[in-house]
Amino acid sequence: MAGTLTRITPEQRDLALVEVATKSVACDGGGGPLGHPLTYYEIGAEGSASCGYCGKKFVLKTQ
Repeated sequence: MAGTLTRITPEQRDLALVEVATKSVACDGGGGPLGHPLTYYEIGAEGSASCGYCGKKFVLKTQ
């Protein structure tokens, strides 16, 4: 995954839907040691990606 990557913050931990500005995202559950392994996702043509561990959905911000 080249380019800019968005990683969720602890403040976004409890959000089911996270708007991001990049197509590459990383999720660790946002809970530090209480989260899950760091996983990477690419937002495709459908405009969203979901974390396989916590189900958090990432969508591209509309401009």
